[in-house]
Amino acid sequence: MAVSALVDDREPPAVAAALRSHADVDAVEVRRLAAGDIVIRNVGFERKTSDDYLQSTIGRVGSDLEAQVRQMNETYDHAYVLIEGDLREVESRRPGVPDASVRGTVASITARLGTPVIPCGDGKRLADVAVRLARKHTEEPSARALSTGAVTSRTEPVAKRMYGCIDGVGPGTADALYETFPSVESLVAATEEELLAVEGVGPKRAAAIYEAFRREG
Repeated sequence: MAVSALVDDREPPAVAAALRSHADVDAVEVRRLAAGDIVIRNVGFERKTSDDYLQSTIGRVGSDLEAQVRQMNETYDHAYVLIEGDLREVESRRPGVPDASVRGTVASITARLGTPVIPCGDGKRLADVAVRLARKHTEEPSARALSTGAVTSRTEPVAKRMYGCIDGVGPGTADALYETFPSVESLVAATEEELLAVEGVGPKRAAAIYEAFRREG
């Protein structure tokens, strides 16, 4: 099912263009948003380049990411911070700042504010991640009802709920993944070999989990 997207009018034109080119997006409207940079089905996304992310967290120059995240949490049903770049690129942007400090901001925003921070790579992948997340939150996964133990409660940790949204991952596997990878960033950084070491994860499921935030539209 196709989705419509809203893009803040302060974003570069390439952001709207990437969404318009996505196979699952049928309309994109550019206007001033109350919070976030992209909105799809009441799921809000704050888009940050590597430099923007560092300035708004460690550098404290310009926008304050924590304040932006709190505003998204108050405005939308679900909220995410999507980085246009990977974590190594973010770390390399600020010589002299320990890499652990950068990863600490990811962990802090994800755990304390309940808003996952996801490095996405380029703009096309960022648009695809946004569309997939919005659809996972708002569409039924299949004609079958979810099992009683499915990870759906908002009282569960955010990372565990996200793992339960990955195709082919049931509640038991989501629990096992969360025990091994307690943050989304740690799961994204995992290799397929590391995923195979998790109980209940075979080669096909490891490949599906690995590709969940990497495949293009």
